[in-house]
Amino acid sequence: MVKMTQVRSGSIVLVRGGFGSGTTMRGTVDSVEAGIMNGQPGIAYVTDKGKLYWAYLEQIVTVEKF
Repeated sequence: MVKMTQVRSGSIVLVRGGFGSGTTMRGTVDSVEAGIMNGQPGIAYVTDKGKLYWAYLEQIVTVEKF
């Protein structure tokens, strides 16, 4: 699992949507939050189509660029 110290605003990540069971999307991290939802750490990210999403850290498949 990716840790909060392994991503930052501007990082490029691959995220599996659908709480980890969906398709993989590439995004640019907008923010890293200690409690993105339900007290769990996660990120807000923007896709190449300009859509803003959030994800738990456990949904990050890989960090392509720190």
